[in-house]
Amino acid sequence: MDSKHSASSKRQTNSRNAETSLINLREGEVGVVIRTVGGFGLVRRLAEMGLTPGTKVKVLRRAALRGPFQVEVRGVSLALGYGVASRIFVKPLRLKHE
Repeated sequence: MDSKHSASSKRQTNSRNAETSLINLREGEVGVVIRTVGGFGLVRRLAEMGLTPGTKVKVLRRAALRGPFQVEVRGVSLALGYGVASRIFVKPLRLKHE
């Protein structure tokens, strides 16, 4: 029961800061990359794919059970594993037409 409360409070803290992991976005949602967390190799690889701070990213598909994510970045579709996607932190955007 305690771990449930700590996870809940952690999510509330993240929503107050308007920063969340990419894995928390639903299909069709868009966010702006704030930061990536990981070793030099991972951060460099993500940058080479276009996932740099300030870049918009849209979740196209999410596989079930911690499967891969398909995202659109700079007009290109990318597949990211769940673990990699969890290390990308974004600020969710609320689109005006929705």
